[in-house]
Amino acid sequence: MGKKTISVSEETYRRLERERRADEDVSDVIDRLLPGDDENPLRELVGLVDDDELGALRRRTVAFRDDVDGRLEATDDE
Repeated sequence: MGKKTISVSEETYRRLERERRADEDVSDVIDRLLPGDDENPLRELVGLVDDDELGALRRRTVAFRDDVDGRLEATDDE
């Protein structure tokens, strides 16, 4: 694979160096930290909400959608 030269601030470079593992170069660090094309960044959210909270969120979502649908139907009737 080819290489490209990029400019980063000194602070960014220091941060990359802090993240760098012994067997990595800076490109490896960037590859490791950036999500791949086939990765979903929302996966990190899995497990953050328990079942009770999830149920409540779903109920509020349904209620919100029903409210919006009702308002849209009322607007259509005018």
